[in-house]
Amino acid sequence: MAAISWLGYARLAYFSKPKHERQLYRAVRQQKMHRIVEVGIGSAERAIDLVSTAQRYGGESPVTYTGLDWFEEREAPAAPLPLIHAHRQLQLTGARVRLVPGYPPATLPQIANTLQRTDLILISAAVDDASLDKAWFYFPRMCHPGTLVLREIHESPEVTRLEPIAVAELERRAAQREVRKAA
Repeated sequence: MAAISWLGYARLAYFSKPKHERQLYRAVRQQKMHRIVEVGIGSAERAIDLVSTAQRYGGESPVTYTGLDWFEEREAPAAPLPLIHAHRQLQLTGARVRLVPGYPPATLPQIANTLQRTDLILISAAVDDASLDKAWFYFPRMCHPGTLVLREIHESPEVTRLEPIAVAELERRAAQREVRKAA
């Protein structure tokens, strides 16, 4: 499987459903992203589309994709995503793929140092605030000044949006975690 065609990109960036994901594909193209991390994978199809878009517009650098998810252990309403199925599908893209099974905020500390200079960090709405409280400390080490961090927010069952989080805000949240840890 190669990079997405221009027509395929146009379909994703302007007509894909759910509507909030359109800004992901546009951002990947505009910022020429090639290192993507998902904390809680939405779907294997979205991950493949992100990788394919990055392959087309990410420049000469190889595309790397890291996904942290519960996979088979997902709770309702999310459908279980078999790890082997997701890995096989993502490997077909030709990108460097790393899938980390387990509770995402718990597995993030184990691999955060290997994810430096990430271009896009996408945090799923399935990962709650209480869980992220312990993980904020690790996000700044994964970022560079141009990193785009997006958090999925479910406003209602039908409406989801992507909220950007500035790198400075990540550093502030990480510092708060350090202060609480020291106390």
